Amino acid sequence: MSDLSKLNQLKIGFISLFFLVGLFISASVVSGDELGRVNLLHFIGLFVLWPFVSCLLLVVSSISSKAPSIEIIPWLLKLPVIPLAQKQSLLGLKKEQRLSPWLLLCSQQSVLAFSVGCLTSFFLVLLFSDVAFVWRSTLLSASNIEPVLNVIALPWSWFDAALPNIALIEATQENRMNDQAVQGQYGAWWLFLLMAQLVYSIIPRAISSLMASRQFKSLPAYLHELPTKAPINQQPKAPVLAKVSYDRPLLSDYNLCCWLQLPASLLDKLVESQSTEPSHVYHVGFHGEDEQVAVSDNRPQLLLVAAWEPPLGELKDYLSTGQGVIQLIDHKEGVMQPIASHYVDEWRRFCLTLDNWTLFIDKDVQ
Repeated sequence: MSDLSKLNQLKIGFISLFFLVGLFISASVVSGDELGRVNLLHFIGLFVLWPFVSCLLLVVSSISSKAPSIEIIPWLLKLPVIPLAQKQSLLGLKKEQRLSPWLLLCSQQSVLAFSVGCLTSFFLVLLFSDVAFVWRSTLLSASNIEPVLNVIALPWSWFDAALPNIALIEATQENRMNDQAVQGQYGAWWLFLLMAQLVYSIIPRAISSLMASRQFKSLPAYLHELPTKAPINQQPKAPVLAKVSYDRPLLSDYNLCCWLQLPASLLDKLVESQSTEPSHVYHVGFHGEDEQVAVSDNRPQLLLVAAWEPPLGELKDYLSTGQGVIQLIDHKEGVMQPIASHYVDEWRRFCLTLDNWTLFIDKDVQ
């Protein structure tokens, strides 16, 4: 089975999981209390405003790398239930610089499945039960809520049957539950809620899923160019490489950032080996959780990287936001190892275009 087929199975698993979660969450919300009453404000907050905010964060984060974003899939990939073969396929995508587009595609399709699950449950509950949509608030009145609902309904202002009005809002306030004259209006909100889910959940995620799919499919499977035949008798040119320092850098106010996964004992040893103690120790990259915090911190960094891992575009994007020293690390079962020369040359080529970073190998801890 190919790596992409394994990843497709993993993606289908995430999509199915999110669909089921949306199905059950929506069912629990729409079912309401023992009298079948559903708080309209809770429904709008969970299935309208929150999807809109998450879509807005997606757009902002795609424009600015420093903007906040919500990424659930990378957290799920760290769970021990993911098979080893599929984790290796993910590493293959990372080497091909296609991991981030795949994560975006998987997340958008999973969130779309969540929205579809919510909508499916919404229809099933309405079909087989008598739901009363009401609203309750100590501070808000019908005149306060009407402008907000009208703003939400702007995209379908042409669909009169799905538009809110002050009479319906007043009629479905919970303290009017005993008013028999308006009992038939409690289900009248379903068209408004249907259009809200379509406009703010289904359609935006369908568009983002389509765009993410096209972006991922447009990337070549391998970004390395095929070797070409060199002219006969041509003298090889000496490669241009960045300098590597073996002198311990003099850093005072700095952060130590780990781009690789290290045993705790080895990390403590590396921290103790520094001439001055770092202000913070952050875990960044594919194995870490502190990347946003590290990026927002303006202190210089001592970045620990695995010498055996080829430097990819994801690391280069991270380095473009800061400055400091890159320290190559090679270890085996928690014991530091000498760094092979071909690893050093590859990192020297990578660091050639990095003006704010220097390459460092500490021989004292090997």
